[in-house]
Order: sequence, then C-alpha cells, then structure tokens
Amino acid sequence: MCLCVGLLLAAPGYAADGVGPVTGNPLPRFVSIDRDEANLRTGPGREYPIIAVLQWRNMPVKITGEYDVWRKVALYDGSSGWLHRVLLDSRRTFLIRDNPVVVREDPSEEAEAVATFQPGVIATLDHCEPAWCAIQYDRYSGWVPREAGWGLLPGETLE
Repeated sequence: MCLCVGLLLAAPGYAADGVGPVTGNPLPRFVSIDRDEANLRTGPGREYPIIAVLQWRNMPVKITGEYDVWRKVALYDGSSGWLHRVLLDSRRTFLIRDNPVVVREDPSEEAEAVATFQPGVIATLDHCEPAWCAIQYDRYSGWVPREAGWGLLPGETLE
C-alpha cells in the first residue's frame, strides 16, 4: 500500500502542494492558447497521439500538471490532454459558455447594456470580483456575471 501511494505522489507532472514541479507556479491555473492551431496530446511528448487539434486562439485552458516543457490542461468541456508550453500564453481570457450574455456598463443587472456576446466569444479578462468580471472583446468592454463564462478558478478574483 505504501508503495502505491509513493508511486502516485511521484507521478510526473503533479505536485502534492499545488505548485508546478517545473515552473513553481500554482496548480491549477488558467492560461490561454497562443496559436491558431494546437495539438492536444495523450501524453507529454511528440511521440504521444494527438487527441484533438485545437483551433481557437486565445481559448482559456486550465493547467493541471507539468512535465518538462509540457503542460497538462483541462478544457471547458471537461476533456484534457497535454500541450507544449510554446503553445500557451499567460494572458487571461474568458470563454462565453452556453447562453448569450449581456455585457453591462457596470457590475450590476440594472446597469446599461453595452453589447450582447454569443456563446463561443473569447474575451480578454481584465479583472474579476466575486460575482462580476470586467472583459473586453473587439471594441466592446464591460461587465458580465462570472458564471456566464469559463476561465477562472472557483472563488478566484483578479486585480
């Protein structure tokens, strides 16, 4: 039993204390895809099969593990795989999820509407409060309810 536990804790790419063993950055954490096309693989290396070709530049992904130059990521739909670090950018983005969302001038349901973003829009994430996030897309900027999209850890706020 102790041998199994030791093997689990020593698995490449994971750290028991929530810190990446390669970068020292927190795990999990969000970043975005920095290419028009990124090969999501079954393991940390070019020899591993490609699961999917991701074609959404700026799409947020959650890093859940690290191994050498590879990052294990989770996608908005619950799928996961490995991406090379050169395919990623530290810039934070926000994916509008299932329904259209009204972008407000201020963080309030009563605030004036600035625009309506459709599902699939990927906006730049400026900062977040517990219930609202300030985002920007194209020439529009404003506030959306945090639950309208994906790209933040539970309870995470951004300054």
